[in-house]
Amino acid sequence: MAGRTVLSDEFGVWGLTAPPAPAMPTLDDSLDADIAIVGAGYTGLSTALHLAERGINSVVVEAHEPGWGASGRNTGWLEPNWWMKRPADIVARFGRERGEELTRWVASGPRLLARWIERYGMRIDIADRGLLMATARPDRARELETEVTDWQSIGVRNEYLDAAAVASHVGTERFRGAMLLTEGLTLNPLALSRELARAALDAGVTLFANTPVAGIARVADRWQLECAHGVVRTRRLVLATDAYTRRLWPQLVRAYAVWHAAVVASEPYEALDRVLPRGTAVADLGLANIFTLRTHKGRLVTSTFAPLRPRLDAAAVAAPFMRKFRRVFPQLPEPRWHLRHCGEIGLSSDLMPRLCAIGPDAWTAYGYSGTGINLALLLGGQLAQLAASDAPRDALYPVTELGPLAWRNAVGWGLRYLHAPLARHVVSHFA
Repeated sequence: MAGRTVLSDEFGVWGLTAPPAPAMPTLDDSLDADIAIVGAGYTGLSTALHLAERGINSVVVEAHEPGWGASGRNTGWLEPNWWMKRPADIVARFGRERGEELTRWVASGPRLLARWIERYGMRIDIADRGLLMATARPDRARELETEVTDWQSIGVRNEYLDAAAVASHVGTERFRGAMLLTEGLTLNPLALSRELARAALDAGVTLFANTPVAGIARVADRWQLECAHGVVRTRRLVLATDAYTRRLWPQLVRAYAVWHAAVVASEPYEALDRVLPRGTAVADLGLANIFTLRTHKGRLVTSTFAPLRPRLDAAAVAAPFMRKFRRVFPQLPEPRWHLRHCGEIGLSSDLMPRLCAIGPDAWTAYGYSGTGINLALLLGGQLAQLAASDAPRDALYPVTELGPLAWRNAVGWGLRYLHAPLARHVVSHFA
């Protein structure tokens, strides 16, 4: 039965176990920098750490605190994968040699994180039992089996699981097959944000928190960041704000749509080992945003559509998910939903990330479309490569010009006010 629920703070369940944020000053003067980074989420902090490992100092300016945006509000899946794209799709888009190299690169995010955890002693709750991308459709299961063969052919050891094998990971016989991302993992995303900030500070990065950038202008051969109590003048600029850019760079805001998502966590759930007996996180590829499951400190955690009424409690936010949960696990007691929080995801037109030049000696990355932890860590390395060179060559991931997403406002409005309620209805009654 549903119990009494409470509204969350900014970061919901992640705030319960994340280490405290490191002490960071507020900018109260003007300074000059060789490289300035706007945004202390995964992209900005990864860029700063990659630069520091090259022996290059940078200045990071954050409006709130590390992880305040999508980096502290997501579901905590580090998914070394292309979202809704197969290796064959990447080869078709970029050619065989570069496509295969890019796919091996996108699979390398967990190894990058492991190296940083060891080097900087990061304190992050991690469950490295893999990620299951499962389907209830036999035809989709056959496609996943072919996809796994494609991954294995380029040296990535993902596995295909048939129905019986999936049932050993998930307490239901619903699924006909799944791809197991063997190096995929789940973690506390807020902890990762704060530990990346601590590692960056230890590596010599200058990081200012609670310092919103009110405007960015090109003055002579410098970029000028206008803040409330100071100015940062920099030769090179990395804009690492993605879906939280707002009015800071209008051309970027017009380049993506925004998906509003919620993360909901239960109270400690006694039937957890009957839902996910091996602790492997699972996503239903039919409607992944309405049925994802993972564990965290004895709790059940899922992502779902963000509420149209922002003050709904956790049980109300979890209601679309619960209608499907009852069908999939009719024999289990219902979780008592305890904490929820919301965030925003930047969606590109084709759900592929973008690495863009936005002006002289200025770059951005955006449009992670739901796989932000992995892609942001990796694209930080690409941004660092571009910003570190006096004559930057093309990065491994192709650099493109910033272009508007057609009908962006209509798409964003539709995703929130039309598609989400419709999807809730369809999932609830026909899934």
